[in-house]
Amino acid sequence: MRPLTRKLFRDLWRMRAQSLAVVSLLAIGIGLLVSSLGMKTSLADSRDRYYLDKRLSDLQVQLVRAPLRLVDRIQALPGVQDIEARVAAPALLELPGITEQMTARLMSIDEAEQTRVNRPWLIRGRWPDQDSGRREVVLNEAFADAHQLQPGSHLDATIRGGRERLEIVGIANSPEFVFVSPPGQLFPQPDRYALIWMPRRALEQAADLDGAFNDLVLRVSADADIAMLKRSLKDLLGRYGAQPAQGRDRIPSARFLDQELDQLATMATLIPPAFLAVAAFLLNVALTRLVEAERSNIGLLKAFGFRAWEVAMGYLGMALVLVLLGLLTGAVLAQALGQMMASLYLTVYRLPDLPFATSVSAWAIAAGVAALAGAAGCINAIRRVLRLSAAQALMPPPPPAFKHGWRGAEAFSRQFDTLTRVVLRRIIGFPRRSLTTIFGVVCALSLLILARQFPIAIDQLLAITFEGTRRQDFSLTLIEAQGLDDWQALKRLPGVLEAEPFRTVPAVFRFGSREADEALVGLVKGASLERLVDYNGVPFAVRDDGLVITRGLASQLGATVGDRIEVEITRGQQVRLQLPVLAVVTVAVGNNAYLDLDVLGQFLREPGRIGGVHVRIDSLDREAFHEAVRGTPGIAGVSDLARARDSLQRTFKEGAGVMTGIFVTFAVLMAVGIAFATSSVTLAEQRRDLATLQVLGFSRREVSYVLLAEIGALTLIALPLGVLLGHWFAMQFLQAMATDLFTFPARFESGAYATAAAIVLASIIAAALLVRREVDAINLVESLKSRE
Repeated sequence: MRPLTRKLFRDLWRMRAQSLAVVSLLAIGIGLLVSSLGMKTSLADSRDRYYLDKRLSDLQVQLVRAPLRLVDRIQALPGVQDIEARVAAPALLELPGITEQMTARLMSIDEAEQTRVNRPWLIRGRWPDQDSGRREVVLNEAFADAHQLQPGSHLDATIRGGRERLEIVGIANSPEFVFVSPPGQLFPQPDRYALIWMPRRALEQAADLDGAFNDLVLRVSADADIAMLKRSLKDLLGRYGAQPAQGRDRIPSARFLDQELDQLATMATLIPPAFLAVAAFLLNVALTRLVEAERSNIGLLKAFGFRAWEVAMGYLGMALVLVLLGLLTGAVLAQALGQMMASLYLTVYRLPDLPFATSVSAWAIAAGVAALAGAAGCINAIRRVLRLSAAQALMPPPPPAFKHGWRGAEAFSRQFDTLTRVVLRRIIGFPRRSLTTIFGVVCALSLLILARQFPIAIDQLLAITFEGTRRQDFSLTLIEAQGLDDWQALKRLPGVLEAEPFRTVPAVFRFGSREADEALVGLVKGASLERLVDYNGVPFAVRDDGLVITRGLASQLGATVGDRIEVEITRGQQVRLQLPVLAVVTVAVGNNAYLDLDVLGQFLREPGRIGGVHVRIDSLDREAFHEAVRGTPGIAGVSDLARARDSLQRTFKEGAGVMTGIFVTFAVLMAVGIAFATSSVTLAEQRRDLATLQVLGFSRREVSYVLLAEIGALTLIALPLGVLLGHWFAMQFLQAMATDLFTFPARFESGAYATAAAIVLASIIAAALLVRREVDAINLVESLKSRE
């Protein structure tokens, strides 16, 4: 082995603490980067395979009632590849021992294996017998698992006021419902919302849709003119109460999954580079200070005939070894993280499988970024080696130029004892070294705060959504808009303490060349149960002279306050309006436009009609309330807000929450690594000075005080800077993670930030105490040998 190679490995062993910190940070950064990119690719590939194999629809049209004779005409439209004209109906379900409301969406199915669009896949059991006299159905897997239902179990359902006894003969899933959530809600409730496939003739009878359909799904050819096809469908089906055809991006399940992929890409872009940047910083500190400590050795090597580039290659080799170790360790970590993420996603998204695999491009990106971090970490040290001549290196380094400063500072320093003045002199006299230590602590604290901010934002989102915005106990949705008599009847349900009507209609919003398919929500003035509240908890009132729209909708349209946007209401009395934007509100959940309920009724030419009721009930009358709701015809669905909150919290906890926990763990480890590496480097730099103090008669305790006080003072300076920088990073991260459905509130949580600072401070103290033990082991003779 060549001498320089032996020196390389000896230096690595001698600097094993700093080397371990650098390798750990590189491994964490690479593991997070590769696992995020690999998970994004794996999730997208599994989704695409599932969509292709089970023939997910490209367009969907919901309507009131259309005759089946139109199917051939629709099939003949240019660009249409396959269609399914289905019957769909809402239902209320009953199970023994459960008093709370359970709702379902029933869908007709003919021969399952011949379904041409949105083909469900059978997990266990069999498909219903089309000719059976019994009400045989197939149930979705999430609801079945939540209630431990199997083929042979029974359900009681209320469909359009009629009670049906349903026999479960199979369990299935569908590409249309990878993420299962009730209509109009963004969060899954697998134990309270079911998907049921029922033979067509049986569902036609139960829903009073004999020889008709009310739900159309289509697959189109690759070269189809989507805009023209949508217009043709509107012309053909408009008289039957058809809403505008919506693309795959408007299917709630597909939309949620697409946004999950976007967030994975955001995490891969923002989080791993932070760890890699800190690794590059630590590597730069370690190698630069190593070069300064080995000036005489570098001079001797050059004097003995080694070329400057050969000596420099030794330090480059150290960086390459650390990068290689980081890549290898990161590969193992990436595989473990990827497998864990895949199992988590399968609990949220109902995919047939989700094998985690990494791509060549992901590893190429990881290797390139790691190499860049290594190069950034060693370039300064290499430049110093190349510029250092043999004669200059063999001379002792010039002493620092100490000089008298501001008299006030000198007077201030006289208040302290001799050793404290030594500490202050070292901090002020070596500003670059002091700033480097401060920067390391700031990085550790800022990344830890960044990791802690996401759980805080989720808690804030839940608090604003379910304590500030949605303060009702239940929301009752009607099958069709009803009048004042029905509204009064709902108010008189047992246990109702307070009730507020609402109405939600689908609409197309247009501004300039942009358009968006979202909901127009009518709320009562002065509402107290369902309020419009921004993500900071500030309430907004609906107006009767214009719209209040969410920030997400405003971004989609490119509109702002004062603009007039076109609103095409696509249900019932289809009308077009030109309405001004009166306010833009950044809400935590949702992406709608809001208007006064009475004004919405006037626009629809249906004054006094409502689409549902928000209610607050007496908890003692809960069972009577549920019993009355089950016996009330016309109710399409019931949303339990307490369960919705639990569901959303569980969804975040199982997905983003677990990843955030991993991130927090990595951030804590990084803080410990930075603390120990910084303390070790400080000891290596000051070993000669500390030995000199011992020779001059200072005790080991006093000498340790010089080292620990310097580290402590720099840490105290760094903590407030780290809090401020970490808060700023967290705000940028939350802004980048926001989607048109979710906006994560930013909040300065003093308790969490204090905890993060305490973790960093404890890490620094523990590392400093470990390093302090090495002070006792300083070899005075070796440390004080002349290097000239």
